[in-house]
Amino acid sequence: RAMLSTSVLSFSSSTLVGGVNRIRTEHAIARLQNRNKNISTSTTIRAVGGSSSSAKTKQRYLCQECGEDYSQWYGQCPGCKAWDSMKIFREPISNANASKRGKSGGGAGAAAAQRAQSSSNNDAELKSSSSLIFNRNNNRRSTVGGGWVSDSNAPRALKEVLKPESKNSKNMRRVPLPGALGSEIERVLGGGVVPGGLVLVGGDPGVGKSTILLQLAGLLGKEATETAKKARKATTTNYDKAGEESIEEVEALFSGGGVLYASGEESVEQVASRAERMEINQDGVYLYSATRLENILDAVNRLEPSALVVDSIQTVFLEDATGSPGSVSQVRECATALLHAAKTSGMPVFIVGHVTKSGDIAGPRVLEHIVDVVLYLEGDADRAVRILRGHKNRYGSTDEVGVFQMADQGLVPVPSPSALFLGERIISDDVSAAPTVTLQGSRPFMLEVQALCNDRSSSYNDEEGNNSGSGMVAPAVRTAVGLKFERMQLLLAVLAKFVLGRRVQRNDIFVNIVGGLKLDDPSTDAAVAMAIASSFLERPLPADMCFFGEVGLGGELRPVMQAERRIAEASTMGFKRVLMPFTGANEEAGKKQGMEIIKCNTLAEAVKVALGLDPRKNKIPWKKSK
Repeated sequence: RAMLSTSVLSFSSSTLVGGVNRIRTEHAIARLQNRNKNISTSTTIRAVGGSSSSAKTKQRYLCQECGEDYSQWYGQCPGCKAWDSMKIFREPISNANASKRGKSGGGAGAAAAQRAQSSSNNDAELKSSSSLIFNRNNNRRSTVGGGWVSDSNAPRALKEVLKPESKNSKNMRRVPLPGALGSEIERVLGGGVVPGGLVLVGGDPGVGKSTILLQLAGLLGKEATETAKKARKATTTNYDKAGEESIEEVEALFSGGGVLYASGEESVEQVASRAERMEINQDGVYLYSATRLENILDAVNRLEPSALVVDSIQTVFLEDATGSPGSVSQVRECATALLHAAKTSGMPVFIVGHVTKSGDIAGPRVLEHIVDVVLYLEGDADRAVRILRGHKNRYGSTDEVGVFQMADQGLVPVPSPSALFLGERIISDDVSAAPTVTLQGSRPFMLEVQALCNDRSSSYNDEEGNNSGSGMVAPAVRTAVGLKFERMQLLLAVLAKFVLGRRVQRNDIFVNIVGGLKLDDPSTDAAVAMAIASSFLERPLPADMCFFGEVGLGGELRPVMQAERRIAEASTMGFKRVLMPFTGANEEAGKKQGMEIIKCNTLAEAVKVALGLDPRKNKIPWKKSK
């Protein structure tokens, strides 16, 4: 009887729970039907009897390192070779929007751009000053339905497209940026802002990404305002002669425009306070705080700005895309929507991208493939120097860099980087420093390479630096700041093999590039090696001598490119002698600049000339511990 009553109670409770679940399910279905009246869903609701099924989804495996997705799981990503980086990514399939997405060539981003374009077509079309600056064609039919690149009726010859009278050649012109700040940014962009370009700016937190884009918005707003005034004056003069338009039509023709700065991290008041502190140009700059990308695109259609700044891509989201803001799917779809907006309207778009702890742009690698230009703003928190470097540029070179200093009014361009990096140079016999000249794009920089060697005489106290047998010896410390660690190890191996002997390997060695600049130029090998040799031999380098040249694995000095420009820059900074490879040395260029050219074939010969000592022939006494 007890067992029977227990079974009856459990059956009654299960029936009750099933009834409650049925009621909740019916209410949920009613809410979904009321919310999505015009959207047909293929959702299957879990049955009361226990059979479960979920909404139709497309399952993919996404690499968290590079953003590539695959149909099956891999222990190691085939793209970036990262281990254990695959995660399941499920994307709902909407049958109602499947045909539309197939036509637009994208997912939620294409759909959002298409809706924004459709809403703009219903409004009254007004040309703004952006049509004058960026040659935007606001009256043409939207091309979102066929992708973000407008289709041509027929293939066209390249020379016809590039004709001066061609309409496309006018659309390809770049927009100059006024002032010294604008010139420094133009150098990195490759000659100005390209209409319809999508630019991604990345960097560490607090390095100044929002600052430089707010200053850029002020420059573009100023350019838009001045262009509108000139066009208004010219059109008014033509109206007095031809009488085709009224004054009201002229005012409406050039109303609006400017630059829209959309921030998803700060309020409008916070951005305005920062702009006031930095004395940003206020004319033609519009501030907008939003995280929903559909709202930002609607504001673009209403305002018709000449440029758009989105700060940042990790904080905005699309409602049709899956995932939270900053996820792989959201970043990809939001970037696609902004790309549609840029290409279909001719409006340049600048977006801020966060970076991971490894220094890469956060989000999928496809983000860097989508955009036209990728810029990195580099700099340390304890230094005022900022370096704007191009990592990808479809419209120019990636070798150019811009040098700035962080000040109260924002980023200030540095007219002479060599004077900045050598301005605090200390000339002393105790400092092992070797000046060098590196080329960053088309501009030479003078830098100072410092080195410090600390011998371990307590553990290695014989002449050859062998272990005294007192016990285990900790490995030597190697530290390189501003220089690739592998490059420093290579130079140490060459010094130990051909110049200083294996005793140098027993030392703790520290190398620092003064000023915070990161060196990738192999022409600075000679300066790094000479600084290490000076510290190891405890002999100072000549104060009026600079060094450049690539070091080979055989200890030879190899020639470098544009030696004449390097010599001229060293002469400008007051140096009298330059040590360089024998091959490629131009004595005539040295005479024109008043420089003495010292030519060397090997690194051992350079050490002998600069330090006055041949380590191979002269015995260097090893310091013994007392």
